[in-house]
Amino acid sequence: MHAAPTAVQVTSAHVGQSDPLGKFTEHRRFNRPIATALMADPETRDIGRAIANCSSRLSLDVPLVDGQLGQPLLRGAHLCDRRLCPFCEWRRTRALRARVIRGIDAFAAEKPNWSGVFLTLTVRNCQLSELRETIAHMNASLNRLRRVSAWPTTYWLRRTEVTVKRSISDSFCPTSVGPAQPLPPVGDGRILSVHPHIHLLLLVRPSYWSRDYVKQLRWQQEWQMAARLDYAPVVDVRRAKTRATDDHLHGVAPVSAVLEAAKYATKATDLLALRNQLPEFHHQVHRSRFFGVSTDLQRYIKASDPKGDELLDTDRFPVPAIEPSLSAVAEWMDSVQEYRFTT
Repeated sequence: MHAAPTAVQVTSAHVGQSDPLGKFTEHRRFNRPIATALMADPETRDIGRAIANCSSRLSLDVPLVDGQLGQPLLRGAHLCDRRLCPFCEWRRTRALRARVIRGIDAFAAEKPNWSGVFLTLTVRNCQLSELRETIAHMNASLNRLRRVSAWPTTYWLRRTEVTVKRSISDSFCPTSVGPAQPLPPVGDGRILSVHPHIHLLLLVRPSYWSRDYVKQLRWQQEWQMAARLDYAPVVDVRRAKTRATDDHLHGVAPVSAVLEAAKYATKATDLLALRNQLPEFHHQVHRSRFFGVSTDLQRYIKASDPKGDELLDTDRFPVPAIEPSLSAVAEWMDSVQEYRFTT
């Protein structure tokens, strides 16, 4: 174990070429416009206030690498834990990915000959007012799909994602916002549609690739019937091929496939595109389950959403263990839209 860090004054002399607080600032900067949109509606005003006040002060453990500040570890923060909070969703996704990787690693240690299949199921875009109904329909359709003979496994995990299709007239391009630029004010963005889809990671026996193999056309046909669609839906299926850098997953599934299966439910840039329709989006997704794990796989991966200390870096310490580190506090400076060290 490394020695307990001592709180010291952090000055610019400690900071190297890169901003050690940059990753925290990057995600926190989306909070203000999203909070503003939610506070404009009386029914979501309290949620907007919670998001506006989220993570205003961070307790960090910062490793010192060759006299420079390394990547800080988040040890404490007042997090609002709201679904539409970009900062909390970033921390949830990080925690979820770490949980899934640990679980798949444990699974692979017991079943090293199994492998992963990455399956994406879609339906046509829907109007925002139809989103809750569409997600419920997709979940029910997935339950029907799991009962067909072609379904290959009892070990699987699901992540539902919702992306937003912006109108051509919407001039805001989220990728053009740089670290030093303020985010644009919330306006009256027109949304043509939203696109819910399901990412699945299926863990299958070696025999899947011989006698039990399911071709993409068969998956498409089975999903069309399960979802009772009058059109051929877009379905993507591919083997989760392992690369040399993924040896710690024992060949079952590469990190890239795991990260895709545990990705953001809705990216902050998509939430910004909704603008004045964010309150309606909140009502449409409220209490919806965007992450699921099969009963058998729950032995390895917990199915509940990450909460509390799991959103912090409580289980990670600087490496090597004897690496010097210091305790620091960073506060959110709303006037400049960035975190700065205060102690």
